[in-house]
Amino acid sequence: MPPRVMTVTGPVPPEQLGLTDAHSHVWIDPPPGVPPGAPVLNQPDLILAELLDYRQAGGGAQIDCQPGGCGRDGRRLRALSLSSGVQIVASTGFHLQRYYPADAPLWKLDAEGAAAYFLDEIQQGLQETQATSAVVYPGLIKIAVHETLEASPRQLLEAAAFASLESGYALEMHTQKGAGVEAFVEFFRRQHVDLGRLVICHIDKRPDAGLHTELAQAGIMLEYDTFFRPKYQPEQNLWPLITSMLAGGWAGSLALATDLADGALWQRIGGGPGLLGFAVEIKRRLEDMQIRPEVVSGLLGNNIASRLAVNLKE
Repeated sequence: MPPRVMTVTGPVPPEQLGLTDAHSHVWIDPPPGVPPGAPVLNQPDLILAELLDYRQAGGGAQIDCQPGGCGRDGRRLRALSLSSGVQIVASTGFHLQRYYPADAPLWKLDAEGAAAYFLDEIQQGLQETQATSAVVYPGLIKIAVHETLEASPRQLLEAAAFASLESGYALEMHTQKGAGVEAFVEFFRRQHVDLGRLVICHIDKRPDAGLHTELAQAGIMLEYDTFFRPKYQPEQNLWPLITSMLAGGWAGSLALATDLADGALWQRIGGGPGLLGFAVEIKRRLEDMQIRPEVVSGLLGNNIASRLAVNLKE
């Protein structure tokens, strides 16, 4: 069968995702013991209402980048998807340790044990859904790194690399403002990961067009998401970066997103730009730039969908 993207309601052809936020958070309900300050998105009625707004505006999908153990709930994601008509892609993998309880078992695993955990979720379903009548499967592996390779959990990175090789699943890598990406790329290269399966997130916080061109040349996808974060000066940094990368012929290497992990950024919860900021504001801005419709469609969904598509085992 042709490659498909695994969503919380089952596999779909990548072209069916449509307008897709490449790095989002739809549900975060931190477990007991998580340190104060972790993001929380656990108001189902408001979240559903905003997903319906998004769908009405042409939104097709959301890539949920909250892995297990730090607030993910595949049961909620599936219910929200079915009720709204918005496709949701869930994640296995790991986030920064500060988003987990101190006794979270993930951080006690070695590389082999963590790889087994990631692959179990890919093959048997998200842990919180395995004993239910509606098992939910992830569609990507989320990973998170610190400013340097040395400061990052090497055993979990090795596990994620192995799980990607075994499953074909893409890796979406949270970075600390793009710091140290050269070393992380070399690490995954040494792990024999197909760099075409690597998505580097928040890299627009390091708006170096030369670096971005080198990463794109290596086959890596670059995810930009500071559109609604004034402290990163998107008018001076992000939008010129997009223009530069498009002029260089790298439209197919970019995926746009909003990373709305903070409830204040949701329109229905905190009065922010919300999901419509992606579906309406960003889309309109790209169209006003006279960018070809097929390029806009790539930036707003088709590019990330093609990277998440995999030959799923029956």
